[in-house]
Amino acid sequence: MSTIVGDCDFCESTGVVIINCEALTESFEPLFDLYVNHSTAINSLKIDKPFLLHEHLTLYWPKLFNTSKLKRKDVKQLVHHIGREYWLATKDLFEKPVELLAFVENDKPYSSDLELQWDFFAEGIKHKNRFFLSDALDLDVLESTLLRFAKTYPPGHEFYRARISEEELTCSQLGKPPVERATPGRANPVGIPYLYVSDSEKTTLYETRISLHESISVGRFVLIKPLQVISLKNISSHGPYEIQDMDFAVEEFVEIRPYLIKLEDELSRPVRKQDVHLDYLPTQFLCEYIKSEGFDAVEYRSAMNAEGYNLAIFNDDKLSCAGTKFLKINRLQYSYK
Repeated sequence: MSTIVGDCDFCESTGVVIINCEALTESFEPLFDLYVNHSTAINSLKIDKPFLLHEHLTLYWPKLFNTSKLKRKDVKQLVHHIGREYWLATKDLFEKPVELLAFVENDKPYSSDLELQWDFFAEGIKHKNRFFLSDALDLDVLESTLLRFAKTYPPGHEFYRARISEEELTCSQLGKPPVERATPGRANPVGIPYLYVSDSEKTTLYETRISLHESISVGRFVLIKPLQVISLKNISSHGPYEIQDMDFAVEEFVEIRPYLIKLEDELSRPVRKQDVHLDYLPTQFLCEYIKSEGFDAVEYRSAMNAEGYNLAIFNDDKLSCAGTKFLKINRLQYSYK
C-alpha cells in the first residue's frame, strides 16, 4: 500500500495518496486474463455492439473506477498504463473490441445451464409437482454460492416497516400478520408470515405504493440480537476485488454472475395486483431453503426505490419496534421515460 502523497495525473485530485500504474498491474492481471478480442459483447453486457477493454471494464465492474472523477478518456489512459507491464499484453487487446472469454469459448456457458435449470424448476413447481419436484435445483451449487453472500447486521441496526392507515397504528399492529391472515408473498408461503422491512423510511413508503393525500403509519424496528442474512441485492455492483474477499475466483464469479442476477431479479420483481399466487412459488422455495440453512432473513433490492433494499425476516424475535410515526403524503414525484 502506497503512502506517497501527491497529485493524480488522471483525475487531477491534489494532495492524495498516489501509486505508480505499474504497481497495479499484478492486481489487474486476473481481470485482463478474462478477455479476448471479439466483435460484440452481447453475451456479457446484453448490448449488441463492440466495446473496447476500458469500456467493458467500466460497465461490467461499475465500482472499479471512480467515474465521478475519471472521464472516459482518463479511464482509457489509465487502463493502458496499467496494462503496459501485463505479460500477455497485445495492442489488439487494448485497442480492439473485447468480450469475456467465458462467453466466447463456450457455446453454452455454465450460467446458462443454471438459468435454464431455474426456469424448468419454476415451471415445474408451479404446474407439475409441488412437493416432490421432478425439476429440482442443484442445491449443492446453490448452497456453496449463497453462503458467500452471508452477512450479519449487529444489534442496534434499524429497519422500517409501514402500513397505510387512517389513524396511527401501534407497534403491535405493525408487526407481521398472524398465521391465519398470512397471505402468500414474494418470500413467504400462505400461512407462514414473515416480517418485511426496508432499509429506510423512504423505501418503505415507496413499497406501500401509497397515493397522494393518504396517511400511513411507519414503525422503526431495532435489532436486539445479531441478524444472519443472505444478501442478494445489487449483485452486478460487486467489484472484482470485493468478490475475491468473498472467496470467489474472478473467473468463477463471472461464470455464475448471470444466475445470481436472475435470482436477484426474481426476488426484486414488483408484485402486481394481477400476479397470481403461483408466481410466488419459486422464490418462496428459495427463501425457505435459505431459512433451512439457519439464516434469519434474505435481503434484496427494492423494485420501487432504486437506492433502497428490503429484507424478508423469518425470525422476527431478533427485532423490537422502537416507535411509530404517523404521516400524510402531500406530494408525489414520478420519473419516466
